[in-house]
Amino acid sequence: MSCLLHCSFFTKAADNIPHPWEGTWVQLQERLAHTYNPRRGTTGDEAKKTLPAVSGTRFREGTLRARVNAVDLSLLIMDFDNAAEEPIPGECWPDARTGEPSNRPKLRKVRIDLPVTFDEVQRILQAAKVASCTWTTWSNRPDWPKFRVVVPLAHAVPAELWGAATEWALKHLGIDPFRSGLDLPVLRDIARLNFLPGAVDPTTIRRAATKGRPLAIPLNQLGPATLPVLPVSPWQAEIQAIRKAELKAGEYWFQSYIKPDGRGVDFKTLDLAALLERWGIVVGLPQAYRSGTKWRCHCPLAHEHSGGVDDDCAVVIQSPDQWPSFHCAHSHHAHLGLRDVIELFWGRP
Repeated sequence: MSCLLHCSFFTKAADNIPHPWEGTWVQLQERLAHTYNPRRGTTGDEAKKTLPAVSGTRFREGTLRARVNAVDLSLLIMDFDNAAEEPIPGECWPDARTGEPSNRPKLRKVRIDLPVTFDEVQRILQAAKVASCTWTTWSNRPDWPKFRVVVPLAHAVPAELWGAATEWALKHLGIDPFRSGLDLPVLRDIARLNFLPGAVDPTTIRRAATKGRPLAIPLNQLGPATLPVLPVSPWQAEIQAIRKAELKAGEYWFQSYIKPDGRGVDFKTLDLAALLERWGIVVGLPQAYRSGTKWRCHCPLAHEHSGGVDDDCAVVIQSPDQWPSFHCAHSHHAHLGLRDVIELFWGRP
């Protein structure tokens, strides 16, 4: 197996500077066979965040880890966390300005009813005759299996084809029936980090490997993908329904913002990236995007993410003669937009 792989390593969760790597699958397996220790003095999720990480993505030279900087991917990395998110009854995040409960519930991860097992996936990979490397991840438990699978690719997949490539791979490998155990947003995210093997008790890490060929994804057969829509949480659906009803009734949220002269606020002139920076949010360098400009940035509500990780997951887009837009890639922030950022920093009139 002599195909050359390209990927990126990172020193910890908060590291956005890719350390490019090139080598063979055998050489990469040697790195994945190590057990990595968290920084001394850290515990729990904070300890996990100090572990080094890998991304199957090659980023443009001299750029930061961000989707817009992704070139291609040489590794298919699948996280089986066997989890679903649900609201904690009666608990909502407080409004950052007023301290009153917001409409964003606090979430917890719960195990799905029929978790996908380590051995099941090994049998699937062996039957597919592909090379792979698997290890149990930080939060793995005997009653709640969590593990990561790395499959080398025979040919690097361009970043713009990754969505279609993941769907092809799941079906070709025979994993499609087990997608309920997969963290699909992580699989589709071309800028996501994947922690290297580590555990509170390193002796509990379980590992396995299958021998075979690198997975050859037929790039010429990958058309524009119609990706299955990720499920919307009931509470998100409720918020979306309320907002649609407001629009239907002609109740527009922005009409509440009135200038001292009685005129409405025109958000076309709002420099949203500068506003975020003023409030201490990390904003990346501006990059051309269609007819306007795009910035990668941290999410101003990152403390609500799973594990509280702020991983450069949000984006601001500013186009000529249009209102700026805001989007966070975390699944339970899918409904957030400009309105939510405005209300966060300026409150609700």
